[in-house]
Amino acid sequence: MSNPLTTPQFVPPLRHLNELYNVVHDRPFSILFANYSWALGVAGGLALIWAINAWRGRPDTVEHRFTMPLIVALILAGFVNVLAEVKQPGRLIFGYFLGWSNWDTAIIKYGIILLPVFLVLAWWLSFQCIPRARLGAEVEKLSGIWRRLADIFSLWSRHYSVFESKWLKPVLVATAFLGLFAPLYSAVFLMNEHGIPVWNSAAVPILFLASTLAVAALAEMAVVPALAWAVTASRPTAQTGHRQTAAVALGVCLVTWYGWMWWLGRFGTIEELRAANLFMGPYAAPITLNLTIIGLLIPLALLLLPTGRSYWAQLLAFLGATWGSYAMRIGIVIGGEAINRSGAGYYTFQLNFTELWYTGVSVLLLLGALAALLAAMPREAQSAPFFTPKKV
Repeated sequence: MSNPLTTPQFVPPLRHLNELYNVVHDRPFSILFANYSWALGVAGGLALIWAINAWRGRPDTVEHRFTMPLIVALILAGFVNVLAEVKQPGRLIFGYFLGWSNWDTAIIKYGIILLPVFLVLAWWLSFQCIPRARLGAEVEKLSGIWRRLADIFSLWSRHYSVFESKWLKPVLVATAFLGLFAPLYSAVFLMNEHGIPVWNSAAVPILFLASTLAVAALAEMAVVPALAWAVTASRPTAQTGHRQTAAVALGVCLVTWYGWMWWLGRFGTIEELRAANLFMGPYAAPITLNLTIIGLLIPLALLLLPTGRSYWAQLLAFLGATWGSYAMRIGIVIGGEAINRSGAGYYTFQLNFTELWYTGVSVLLLLGALAALLAAMPREAQSAPFFTPKKV
């Protein structure tokens, strides 16, 4: 059934032979793709916001200390889904070598190089964000091999501080670059996938980047203060500086999604018309509920109303935006695969035990890694600002 707002013209039906073929055609991606796209994307959005704040010299002590551990946990959780998706870790190395000679798959080699670098950088900055004297006092309490292990674990951060060195700005530039790369990686990967025209659109990276920036900005207001309270047992100052960023990003998602559907229905190829017909037909109800209402409209209303300064309103907006950004990724991945060969694909989709298992494992790893990093942090309420003022 066509939606006159998106597909006003006739959409040629699929042939029966193709319908039969797609019933047994395996999907190249599953919800595991959405899992690591979301986790790595939000980690990148958080890193980008953190780097901008650090460059501006804002003494947001809560963000300064507790953003990086959250980034580390998100990257680790995302990596579990990457390894589960490819089934054999060795295939990642194989893809790296292929990427040099086959430029259509070059994004794979960049991901294999840059995403682990992103993890190491975030891990290192997690300890650099602790005041050096305070970290040194904690390590000095240990004895023997435990002290040496603590130095290795923290990458010897008690002996130097990047925030007091000339390398601070290059580190911030690298952090911002990796923060931008992480949410765009999966989007560019989809754009380079052959045979699925609906993925080969510039709307995909815009949606992926904007949605993760919205979730990251809301996480700075709702999740990071909760982490600070869990460690320091003191209530941090309410964070409202990211409301505008989150609202603009959510608005970009709303306009881009429905603008994309409108464009596909009027100027798209036959395959793109079928995709628009699917998104605004059989998939219309779940997309409207999960993406439009829960993921976009409710968070926007919570942020733009005067109650948006309330922590609980920000937390509800974060939960809604998180669900919507995840649902959007699932819709794009599953919808594109359903139309790839025929319209029968969306009738056969169902979750399997492997996908649910690795999703649960990634959630547990996220919580476990975050808890371990928070447990290693000192318990005082505040940390040093980004820049230490020089004495005159």
